[in-house]
Amino acid sequence: MERNSAIVQRAVETIWNRGDLTMADGLFAAAYINHGGLISDLVRGPEAIKISVALFRTAFPDLSITIERLTAKGDTVELCWAAEATSRRVPIAAQRDRRRGRLTGTTLSTLADGKITESWTKWDHAGALQRLETVPLESRA
Repeated sequence: MERNSAIVQRAVETIWNRGDLTMADGLFAAAYINHGGLISDLVRGPEAIKISVALFRTAFPDLSITIERLTAKGDTVELCWAAEATSRRVPIAAQRDRRRGRLTGTTLSTLADGKITESWTKWDHAGALQRLETVPLESRA
C-alpha cells in the first residue's frame, strides 16, 4: 500500500508540479483512463496525462498542487488535493487582472503492477469557471 501511495505522490510532484511529462510513461499504464478530469475518457494511457498537464501548465504556468491527504487501501489510493495558480482574465494582455485562485478536489486511483490504471476525479467545475470569470454573469446562480 505504501508503494501505491508513493506512485501517486510521485505523479503529483514530478508530473503536475514540475511538468516532467516523461515520467507519465513510467507511472501510468498503457490503457490508463481518467474519469472526470479535463479530457475525461477522451485520451487514454500516459498521453492523457501529458495532454492534461500540458494544457493546465500552459494556462497556469505557476500551477502548484498540494497533497492534502493520501490514503491507500489495497490497490486503491485516494488523493485529496488543492491546486493553486494565478489566473489572467481574457484577454491575456490585461496583466492588471491577475489573481491567485485555489481549487480543491479528490482523485481516486487504482493501481496494478506499479502503475496507475484508472482514476476518478471530482472537483467543482462550475465554481472554478465562475472564479475565473469565464461563465457569464447571467448564468451564475
